[in-house]
Amino acid sequence: MRLKEFEGSPNRVERDVPRVTLNYRGVMRLNKLAFEALGSPGAVKLFFDENEMVIALKPEDLRRRNAFPLKPKDRGRNRIIHTLPFCRHFEIKVERTVLFNDIDLDNDGLMLLSLARTTAIGKGWAPR
Repeated sequence: MRLKEFEGSPNRVERDVPRVTLNYRGVMRLNKLAFEALGSPGAVKLFFDENEMVIALKPEDLRRRNAFPLKPKDRGRNRIIHTLPFCRHFEIKVERTVLFNDIDLDNDGLMLLSLARTTAIGKGWAPR
């Protein structure tokens, strides 16, 4: 038997930890703590390490060409980033909404999100 441990948690939203999700449409959602951990920027630059399968977010001036705006959602409690062009370019595909586990903020102000350390939490897409 090859048992795999479920790395997720019960259906409760922890409000005291940074939380970032990504859905199959390329919409990334940051809770208030994740947004504040980045310094509450108006936009971010997106990076990807293909070998490590890590997405990185870095605060950026909204006026920059490659800046992705952080748009308020849910009465300002959360922020969303429409990352579909980025996901398509790097062929990042998730079939269901995933929650990034072990969010890391490095010394350079980059928020590191490992695609290898996610938990599927939502519905996926259904071919029509």
